[in-house]
Amino acid sequence: MRLTRKRLCSFLIALYCLFSLYAAYHVFFGRRRQAPAGSPRGLRKGAAPARERRGREQSTLESEEWNPWEGDEKNEQQHRFKTSLQILDKSTKGKTDLSVQIWGKAAIGLYLWEHIFEGLLDPSDVTAQWREGKSIVGRTQYSFITGPAVIPGYFSVDVNNVVLILNGREKAKIFYATQWLLYAQNLVQIQKLQHLAVVLLGNEHCDNEWINPFLKRNGGFVELLFIIYDSPWINDVDVFQWPLGVATWQPQETNESLKNYQDALLQSDLTLCPVGVNTECYRIYEACSYGSIPVVEDVMTAGNCGNTSVHHGAPLQLLKSMGAPFIFIKNWKELPAVLEKEKTIILQEKIERRKMLLQWYQHFKTELKMKFTNILESSFLMNNKS
Repeated sequence: MRLTRKRLCSFLIALYCLFSLYAAYHVFFGRRRQAPAGSPRGLRKGAAPARERRGREQSTLESEEWNPWEGDEKNEQQHRFKTSLQILDKSTKGKTDLSVQIWGKAAIGLYLWEHIFEGLLDPSDVTAQWREGKSIVGRTQYSFITGPAVIPGYFSVDVNNVVLILNGREKAKIFYATQWLLYAQNLVQIQKLQHLAVVLLGNEHCDNEWINPFLKRNGGFVELLFIIYDSPWINDVDVFQWPLGVATWQPQETNESLKNYQDALLQSDLTLCPVGVNTECYRIYEACSYGSIPVVEDVMTAGNCGNTSVHHGAPLQLLKSMGAPFIFIKNWKELPAVLEKEKTIILQEKIERRKMLLQWYQHFKTELKMKFTNILESSFLMNNKS
């Protein structure tokens, strides 16, 4: 009986050892054998979609058809563009000569930062009290702050150079903008600020006399003024024209209404842009964003805008000077002839025209970013040396 128990125990121990060896072999050697077999299957599984994608792309190119609804190509281009900018930023790290902080106290600041500079904001929540971002362009390192919590005297100023973005369209906005300028003036006087530039959403009639005393050429401290609309002050020396850009979507609007508007632009070959209080309107830039050709009523509006004796391109002299591929008309009676001509344009030509507009608009924004930076560097750095 005792011998039988010993044999049974020995048998169980031997069985346990064999099972352990088998398990160890399966764990350490089984995976290695499966890996090579698994890889080709994985490659074969992924190869079919890749071939399908290449086939779709080839057929698209051959037929010259372009579907504006498919955002994959556009997203890929934007990703490549942003990647190249990141590479450029990394290559210029440690080589910047100028640090500039942008105080975005008007909605046009988001157009400057997110559209022209293609910068990111943290947090991404548009309702956040404080949002900020950083970017490097040329020899300049930018930081951007915006939000309701950006209040005069309630945040630290740790840079010598500031760009202040203000709204001067109406009296209430002018009062608020003046408070910011007085705050900046005090910082200059106590030598906490060295240089100041202003980007101003001007009055649609170009009545902007309220800011004149603040300009350096009039004894003030604002060295550079970038102003929206065709102001007669524009001289490309210390006063420059700036684009109105796209509208900031209103909180009362819904995601559905925004999508409906964007879809309408995507489906439209042409977008009609009649004058309002001013010739320049948000719709021009929104149409460009989606490749729909703006049909612009090219007439001067009432007020003090434009100076046709000096700027023969007014109105919209900035867009015209950069070769905007728009359709300009002097009277809406010309529209039927424009629409008749549209009927004669084949699909391939319309596709190419849409592509060219998107390319032009991207170039337009890139040129503005570089011009803006070059002006700041030339002015601020030169004044530092003097």
